[in-house]
Amino acid sequence: MPASTVVVPNIAVWWGPFGDMDREDERKPYFGEGYVEMNPNDAREEGFEDGDYVWVDADPDDRPYIGADGDPDEYARALMRVRYQPAMPENITRSWFNLNQATHGTTEATPDREGLAKNEETDYVSLYRRGGHQSTTRTWLRPTLLTDEMNRKNLMGQTIGQGFEPDVHCANGAPRESFVKFEKEGDAGEDGEGLWRPAELGLRPGYEDLGEDTDLRRYISGGYAETGGD
Repeated sequence: MPASTVVVPNIAVWWGPFGDMDREDERKPYFGEGYVEMNPNDAREEGFEDGDYVWVDADPDDRPYIGADGDPDEYARALMRVRYQPAMPENITRSWFNLNQATHGTTEATPDREGLAKNEETDYVSLYRRGGHQSTTRTWLRPTLLTDEMNRKNLMGQTIGQGFEPDVHCANGAPRESFVKFEKEGDAGEDGEGLWRPAELGLRPGYEDLGEDTDLRRYISGGYAETGGD
């Protein structure tokens, strides 16, 4: 396969609302990108519009780890987009964990936080402009999950085994709850100003009245469905 070929996994493009095969907005790190879901009431209280870029900060005293040298904020501080999600309880946000984190290489490739976040030496691509989901979580090192004798179920199926099993009985870096602070980095509009186009068209929750003939309300109410005669 030629080195210039880019294989785009479906999860990167169609996972979430921010996929764009043409990358019209040069700020996008890839064809899709990571986001944080937030109740629209909370977002508006903080001054965030749907699709805005925000910094997501955890405890600054131990990020990315205690004793880190240099300027870890440049590559480890999480930068995501806000996704309005009315189903989220207020004062709680959610970010998914299955996307490539930013690295030193992807950061060096995008010094102005624009362009494809692709490590020029390895072709590794990040789906975050900076940092990522685990910029705000801790590795889970509970001692009871590090023994060789404990009985446990296999990762898949109902077989009972003993000792180490990936994602079941081991040191676990999976996501956990944490307290975070949000700070706006930029507007959602493709030129870095104004609203994200789907919101501008009234196609996103909280923007229904902006659309022509309030398309979203019509869709939710079943207005696009037609029934035949008797």
